[in-house]
Amino acid sequence: MRRRPVRTLSVSAFSERKDLVNSIQLEYFAAVARAGGFSAAARKLCLTQPALSKQIRLLEEELGVPLFLRQAHGIHLTKEGTRLLSRAEEITRKIRNIPSELHDMHRPVSGELNIVSGFFISRKIMPDLLKRLLLRYPGIRPRIREVPLAEQTEAILNGTADIGIGSFHRPHERLSCHPIFKSDLVLIRSSRSDLADRKRLTKRQIAARDLICHPQGTLMHSLVRRILHPYAPNVFMDSANSSTIIELVRENFGLAFVPDYLIEPEQRSGIIIGGFETGEQLTVSYHYDPGRTPSPQTQAFIGIIREKFGLDPVASSGQDRA
Repeated sequence: MRRRPVRTLSVSAFSERKDLVNSIQLEYFAAVARAGGFSAAARKLCLTQPALSKQIRLLEEELGVPLFLRQAHGIHLTKEGTRLLSRAEEITRKIRNIPSELHDMHRPVSGELNIVSGFFISRKIMPDLLKRLLLRYPGIRPRIREVPLAEQTEAILNGTADIGIGSFHRPHERLSCHPIFKSDLVLIRSSRSDLADRKRLTKRQIAARDLICHPQGTLMHSLVRRILHPYAPNVFMDSANSSTIIELVRENFGLAFVPDYLIEPEQRSGIIIGGFETGEQLTVSYHYDPGRTPSPQTQAFIGIIREKFGLDPVASSGQDRA
């Protein structure tokens, strides 16, 4: 009996099949969505625009729905495209992580990992990060120090810390800083304040009131002064702890400016958020010394951070692509 030859499919042939949605098409779709157009995405992917357009068209045919609204002034995601985008990025991220996860099985990472972190981040973000880290790398021994941002920078640069997580207004010039998420600086006031019914407040109105602020010399104090310029803030009391500031505002001791991510759900009752556009943001990032090659423990922790917050995986060299 004559055997039929086994047919092999090249990557290009595989990607043109219409009986399944493949990861290559999903990656192309996500690239177009992020770039905001086919031409820009094609350049980043090192493809011709017709080839990229064809793959997106095949994907739309397979799914049976349009993913982009193609208009003269550009493209926009449809509601189906918006829903697919988060799934596509999650799927492609997991596929890209497979090689490193298999590699980790044969080269277990172990050793001490020194982390410096802000107080709120240490309490709210760090537990889940450490749980994920130790589940995958049980040989790592994390040590955490809760310190202000200035001390984080010093510890990283003098080598007593491997990595830090904290809030920056602008990236530190001597650190390799990689954003995790951004947070708006917002005005808060008590629902019992005589200003509670005001939908909008001016700089002059805010500067005339008692303010509860972070101590002089801190980043937050500097930002408050800049927000209210040319008026000087009337600092009634200060605290280095944002949770304390929020509680004091709730009890109607004054107004305050805080990053919105610090306002926990249980703290939102009794305070009014907003009413003034600060135009300022803080970036929560992880950061390390670019002058030292990150240790395997540090690289493992970076991978966990990026996985948790849906960021692109790190490059194989251990340096971030973001």
